[in-house]
Amino acid sequence: MSLQNDQTRFIGLLLVALGIVAIFKLWWLVPIALLAGGGIAIYRRQRSLGRTNEAVQALLWGVGLALLSLFNLVWPGILVLGGISLLMLGREAEVEQRMWALLGQVLNWNRRPAAPPPSGNKVQIIEKDGE
Repeated sequence: MSLQNDQTRFIGLLLVALGIVAIFKLWWLVPIALLAGGGIAIYRRQRSLGRTNEAVQALLWGVGLALLSLFNLVWPGILVLGGISLLMLGREAEVEQRMWALLGQVLNWNRRPAAPPPSGNKVQIIEKDGE
């Protein structure tokens, strides 16, 4: 049986992560990582299918529950997540766009200023003399 490169890389990373968890006895982090990883995986899948609304909601709940578990604020945090989820309904694409813009600024992905958008669909016609 031959494994593909992506599968081999994934299994290798998983084994390293499990080894680190076992060495440092960080088993309490496993459910948190599964929640965040699940939210990200569902986001990527739904986004690739063109379902932006479902993708953003899945990311919110997966990563949100992971952070709430990490800080031991699950019950009050679920109320906050529910409220944010309701406030986002119908505006998920806008929220996603703002999220990526913010991450780009935070992680310094935009090292140079963006080029200004085109001014419109105007075409300049230049006439040559004698033609």
